[in-house]
Amino acid sequence: MCVGGVVTLVVAGYFADAFIGTVSVFWLMLMAHSFFGGGSYTIIAPYMAEVWPAGLRASGMGLGYGVGNLGKIISPLGLALIVGGTNFIKPEASVQAMVPAMIFLAFWAALAAGAFLVLGIETKGRSIEEIDAALTKPARTLQRVPAA
Repeated sequence: MCVGGVVTLVVAGYFADAFIGTVSVFWLMLMAHSFFGGGSYTIIAPYMAEVWPAGLRASGMGLGYGVGNLGKIISPLGLALIVGGTNFIKPEASVQAMVPAMIFLAFWAALAAGAFLVLGIETKGRSIEEIDAALTKPARTLQRVPAA
């Protein structure tokens, strides 16, 4: 799902001024990106609820959503810098700025997909109790060697 979102953003940037008949490829790719983005949340939201220990589940999900919402700040600021939107009253974006802007957004989508793949734990076939027990077992500690 995440790879589809990255690819559709890059294609939207490179074909921003192309049309299939009367349909803009840019808008078509943004619609496809919405499909992949919405689909990924149907997977990520239940997964996030599974990977927090029971005592931290509500706080952990709140933290995850809060950190995720930083994108609502980073994306518009980054896009404004990329397209040269220094004039806040009448910003002037050009078609030439579409490729770097879409690659910027695709980078963040790829980073999220990579973090999910690298940092995630496998929950398939495990009960919530098994996952919770694995997450809450004490870490191994180093034993101190007594001084001679």
